[in-house]
Amino acid sequence: MTYPKQDVLAHAAEQLNRPDRPWFVTVQGDSIIAQWKWMDAQWFAPGSVTNEVQSFTYTVTLRDDGKYKEMDTSKSSSGGFSMSGGSVGFGSSSSTFKGHQTGKSFTFGTGHDNNTGQTGMIAVSFDTESVKGPVRAYLEACGYKKAGLFG
Repeated sequence: MTYPKQDVLAHAAEQLNRPDRPWFVTVQGDSIIAQWKWMDAQWFAPGSVTNEVQSFTYTVTLRDDGKYKEMDTSKSSSGGFSMSGGSVGFGSSSSTFKGHQTGKSFTFGTGHDNNTGQTGMIAVSFDTESVKGPVRAYLEACGYKKAGLFG
């Protein structure tokens, strides 16, 4: 049985948002949007400091035929300064990816995690499946199936 689209959307946030998850769900129109700001840290190295922010957004759009389409968006930005040989350097970069992706990442170093307030040796990990899996399971429990590549 497939539940009505409006019911699935109306209950998505209450079913998917949990205190033990580092990401959260909102609903906009016919889409369930899961967002995770998985890195917000300031990294320290001899003679340099780098601020880095990375986020992942997983969007599923429900259709009237009981299927859903997926879209991933990753954003990354960093900026910092370094001192070497008597000169100071400044730099920044940013990038955005939209499409379909699967990935895992693990970062370990000396710094300050702006999400947890931890300073010293910090580790940050990321896995797209930790967001996609629960959202897909919710949709499957509601009777929805992933639309094919061309359908």
